[in-house]
Amino acid sequence: MMRKVSLLLLGLCILATVTPVMARTLEEVMLEMEKGAANLKDVKGVQKVKFMMEREMVTVTNTFVAKTPDKFKAEASIPIPGTKKVQKVLTVCDGKTIWQETMAPEERKVIRMKLTDVAGKLDEYQQKILGSGAGMIGVDALLKLANADYDLKVTGTTTLGGKTMDVLEGKLKTTAKPGQMTLPTPAKIKYLVGASDGFVYKVEGWDKAGKNILEISYENIKFNTGVPDKTFSYQPPKKVEVIDAAEVAPYLIK
Repeated sequence: MMRKVSLLLLGLCILATVTPVMARTLEEVMLEMEKGAANLKDVKGVQKVKFMMEREMVTVTNTFVAKTPDKFKAEASIPIPGTKKVQKVLTVCDGKTIWQETMAPEERKVIRMKLTDVAGKLDEYQQKILGSGAGMIGVDALLKLANADYDLKVTGTTTLGGKTMDVLEGKLKTTAKPGQMTLPTPAKIKYLVGASDGFVYKVEGWDKAGKNILEISYENIKFNTGVPDKTFSYQPPKKVEVIDAAEVAPYLIK
């Protein structure tokens, strides 16, 4: 169960008070995101994902680094509901293979998925997630796909961490495909997008009753620091079971 949850989180991909000023249009915000994505070579920082699991709100912390077009590495700390235990999961993608190591001593194993094995088996959303460093880079393409499921509108601006943010909000369309998102699918969603760099710094989601069921935020973000390719090299530990995932990556299964 926890392995499935940890894998789901990377599919992702991944996101105050509103200032009463003239808001930009959705098209203008999208254009700014495209410009930011074009200049983005690598990004690293801490991603926090809060979501409902087994009737309990849990917070998963991912310390990550990602590099365009398709390399990423994330060390996740996943609380186990109903206990004080935390499971550690390491995920690495070098652009050809995704490795995921469950680091608990009692259940230490590695899942290996060659990207050639899933060629042609992923839909558009899954391809964008995988090609964006599990949602950590290339967020402009992911937001465009979210716009297909939500009637997104720019509702104003706000400040987060000293940065000016464009606020995008929307409700789930009746035409949206069930399970399009790997995390809980909110009935209402809000994005905070950096006005100067087009990066999605925070995502919040609510169910039909108005209860918060999803929150994704980023801390200590650094762009274009010159991350070397060797960062994404991985060698399974000796005497640890390696499982080949011939089917679609578990964290992308709907």
